[in-house]
Amino acid sequence: MSAPVAIVTGAAAGLGAAIAERLAEDFGTLLLLDIEEAALADTAARLESLGVAVHTARCDVRREGDVKNAFDVAASAGSPTALVNGAGIGVFTPFLEITEDQWDNTFAVNTKGSFLMCREFVSRTEGPAAIVNIASIGARLGGDMLAHYGPSKAAVIEMSHSVARIGATRGLRSNTVMPGLILTDMWLRTIKELRRRDPSLTDVSDADVFDSFVAQMVPMGRAQTPGDIAEMVAFLLSDKARNVTGQTIAVDGGAVMT
Repeated sequence: MSAPVAIVTGAAAGLGAAIAERLAEDFGTLLLLDIEEAALADTAARLESLGVAVHTARCDVRREGDVKNAFDVAASAGSPTALVNGAGIGVFTPFLEITEDQWDNTFAVNTKGSFLMCREFVSRTEGPAAIVNIASIGARLGGDMLAHYGPSKAAVIEMSHSVARIGATRGLRSNTVMPGLILTDMWLRTIKELRRRDPSLTDVSDADVFDSFVAQMVPMGRAQTPGDIAEMVAFLLSDKARNVTGQTIAVDGGAVMT
C-alpha cells in the first residue's frame, strides 16, 4: 500500500514551512513545493532530520505544467491524501496605485494557483482525502490597502466551498483557514508603505507599528503565530475533522467574528 503523502505549497519559509513542520508529526511523507529552491532545500533538510521522507519540486503554482509535474512527483512518492495551498503573495497597496499587473499577478498566484492545485488533486485522488486552502482575514475586511489582495483570497474561499460539494460523496473534504495578524514579510512591506505615506512613523520600529495594529484589530490583544495556523491546518487534515468540510475558520484572536 502506498504511503500517504501531504503536499504543501509555499513551503520554503514562513507560514508554509511552519505548516510543513507540523505535518511532519502526522505524515511520514511530505512533498514540499515552492519557487525558492534554495530555501526549499533548507526546509526539506531540517524536516528530514526529524525522520520524515521529504520530496521537493520547484513549482510556480500559476503554471499548469509545473502543477502537473508536482503531482507526478507526488505519485512517485506515494498516494497524495492531503493538500495545503499555502503559496500566496500580497503587497498592500493604496487602491488608486494598484496596477493592472499587480492585480493580475495577485489573482494568478493566490486564486488561480489554488484552483490549479485543487483541480489536479481532485482529479488524481480516490477515496478519503482533505484540502486546506490558506486565505486571510483580508478576505472579509475592506480597506484602502486590500482592494486586490482581499478579493483574491475571498475567491479562494468560494472555490473551496465548490470543491467541498464536489468531493463530499467520495469523502474528500475541503476547508479554508483565514490567518489573522502574523508579523510576516508581507506585513513588513506594508509597514514600509505606511511609513512612505505617514512620515510620523519614520522613527517607530516595525514591531511597534505592528503591535499598534494588533491592539486596534484583535479583541484578544495578541498577534497570531505560524504555529497557531499550523495546528488548525493539522486538525482539519486529521480524522478528528472527518465531519468538517466547506468551512472557513479564522485563527485571528477574534479580529473577524462570524
